Amino acid sequence: MKDNFDINVCYKKVFRMLGNEGTIDKMVNDIAEYTNTRITVIDIGGKILSVSDERRDGECEDCVNRKEKLMCLVARYIETPAEEAPEFSMLIDEGEGIRAVSRITVKGNTEGFSIMEAPADKESAIAEERLLCQANDILCQALGILMERYGHRVYYHASTLRRMIARSFFDEDAENGLKIKEIRSMYNIYVLPDFIVAILEMKDYHMLQLQKAANSLADEFPDSFIYIKEDRVYVLFSGVRVKHNRTMIGSVLEEICGEYGFYCGVSEPFDDVELVEKKHFLVRKALEIGRASEPEKEIYMEYDYYIQTVCSCAVSAIGRARYLEKELQELKNEDCMKGTCFYHTLKEYLLNGNNVSMTSKKLFIHRNTMIYRLGKINEILGVDINAPSVSQRLMLSIILQEQERVN
Repeated sequence: MKDNFDINVCYKKVFRMLGNEGTIDKMVNDIAEYTNTRITVIDIGGKILSVSDERRDGECEDCVNRKEKLMCLVARYIETPAEEAPEFSMLIDEGEGIRAVSRITVKGNTEGFSIMEAPADKESAIAEERLLCQANDILCQALGILMERYGHRVYYHASTLRRMIARSFFDEDAENGLKIKEIRSMYNIYVLPDFIVAILEMKDYHMLQLQKAANSLADEFPDSFIYIKEDRVYVLFSGVRVKHNRTMIGSVLEEICGEYGFYCGVSEPFDDVELVEKKHFLVRKALEIGRASEPEKEIYMEYDYYIQTVCSCAVSAIGRARYLEKELQELKNEDCMKGTCFYHTLKEYLLNGNNVSMTSKKLFIHRNTMIYRLGKINEILGVDINAPSVSQRLMLSIILQEQERVN
């Protein structure tokens, strides 16, 4: 703290900027200059929103180490037992200087943290440490107002810790908390197997409905981890060990989809937290593919679209070098010129495990008609579609075609 420091000046500075549409960066730099401190503001995922010396996110080793130190400070702040936790800022002294750490809240939800650092001075008076906390608290109040004004907020009632963990799982811009020892210890305590990943996407975007859906899930499943981004709600259900719980999750998701207007992708249960990222990808692709191919549905299960998802990853690499690409196109041309349904019949036949009876029932045609069509298909393609290796490659080739069209 500088000599002749006056806490009232901090009040005047922040309220002047609030009245003049000030920015987070300007407010942080102004308070840092007056208090002779270094101030860093981060969101709940560890992303640096503002820093007084203008050093932001970077790939250099020093930047990465600093981010980890910041997240470790926040972890210590959050894990402080309730009976020991200060009402506002908490002082942390690690020998490199005194830091005041406090949360920035919007509508009762923690949206970020402010870390105010003062140089090490063993002769500093308690009053100066108290003033450091007061200055940080004033800044946090003002930043909360700015975050609400500029949209840095998510209104759903889940604990700060759960929201931090949720963001680290689902936001590509968030820091990887799994690599930080203190955050990893939180995972080990709170993130318990088995897991289910779900992604809910609004049919017609409405922020209030989005928040209500997230609140409903948080109320129904307090052990879950929920993250809202744009028009989607990302959920990691934790501790899903009983079949009854899995059934309950499915019924609640169906109810929310119907009531609030969502499409939903859902994973199968899994027991390794390291798979969350992969499951997130598979569920997201199932949701995208399912919406394009079966828009009448609301719930899309991960493995129902597994082959399509795998093919969607391969389509750009394989392109038109697909199995029997030319012959399958001739089949389509035959349908266009003569009004036949050979291509669709082949697809349904392969989807039904090369079963004549099941396919003819699904297509509402006589069994003899089905056998006739299959004969013509074999003739046009020049292969035996009942040979296992041929039918597998044909199925993949057809799905690759469809995925190319969707993409």
